[in-house]
Amino acid sequence: MFYDARWILVENRFDGVSRYSHELAWALARRKDLDITWIVHDERQLKKLPNGPHVMVNDPNNGLAELGLARDLNRAGAEVVYSPFFVMGTLGKKYKLILTIHDMIYFTHRTPPQWLPWLTRVGWRLFHLTYWPMRWQLNRADHIATVSQTAKQELLDARATKRPITAVPNAVGDNFFAPDSDHANKNGVVYMGAFTPYKNVECVIDAVALIPDITLHLMGKIPPIRRIEIEQRLKEKGITNRTVIYDGATDNQYRDALAESRCAMSASRLEGFGLPLIEAQQAGVPFVAADTPIFHEIGQDSVLYFDPDAPQEAAAHIKHLANPSVNREYVKKGRKNAARYTWQASAASAAEIINHL
Repeated sequence: MFYDARWILVENRFDGVSRYSHELAWALARRKDLDITWIVHDERQLKKLPNGPHVMVNDPNNGLAELGLARDLNRAGAEVVYSPFFVMGTLGKKYKLILTIHDMIYFTHRTPPQWLPWLTRVGWRLFHLTYWPMRWQLNRADHIATVSQTAKQELLDARATKRPITAVPNAVGDNFFAPDSDHANKNGVVYMGAFTPYKNVECVIDAVALIPDITLHLMGKIPPIRRIEIEQRLKEKGITNRTVIYDGATDNQYRDALAESRCAMSASRLEGFGLPLIEAQQAGVPFVAADTPIFHEIGQDSVLYFDPDAPQEAAAHIKHLANPSVNREYVKKGRKNAARYTWQASAASAAEIINHL
């Protein structure tokens, strides 16, 4: 079985697909029923992977080179290929293929990630103008994986593929676990995530602005154009001097910010999974989230929910978590909820598909 590890980033903090690729790779490697060869395009990726055979192929962002990928994998002897993303060359493949699509967000919000090369961004936007390119790509596979039941239902509703769909959920590693401590007396709020419009970071800013003496920690990488908008919003709301912009926090910075915060928060309108929710809960920090289907699936009753158009509701929850007994209640619920998601369980779901094929 060949595993596509080409989405693992080597120069900055993992994004969602990169972290998913990395963690699932390690969990699959711990299993005794799989014989894995890593697919990489940069030797530095091998330092982030378990020891094992590998093949060096093209960068997946090189669309022209990707056309020859399947032939390279055929020659390398691939029988089953597992990709933790759905962008993968398939022309001429002779192996069984599992592709992973994390969500349908970019069919609604078509602005591509700003860190991608400009030519890739053009292709990204064109790809998401209609469903048919996605349907063609997914139907080239033999099985589809996605990260949540909510995402699976969205795929079914869009009739995105004729192939079977299995949830292989996201999870969080033990490196986020922290001993219980009193977060009710902390004065921080953590936002981890991108700054694309559907993430609704403006609501997070507006909510914090309603609470004196709270420091907002903006952890994610901010594209330059978007940073101008965010800094203007902070200035208008008068909280520039109590906002820390990390512009791509390291894991250590992220964990340190969580340790000093009353809660973490997301006002996102759309998610495939919502990994920051269980990262915070694993670290023993309560979570405040937008009242959307995906957060209800992942968080159940362990989260305080608010209308994503009502920052005053979010602010009320943040204030409520200053009560020590309430804070401890949501820390306890969060720990129990986060324990439902493990990479071992996700690898078991992936291995079932692989072995079946």
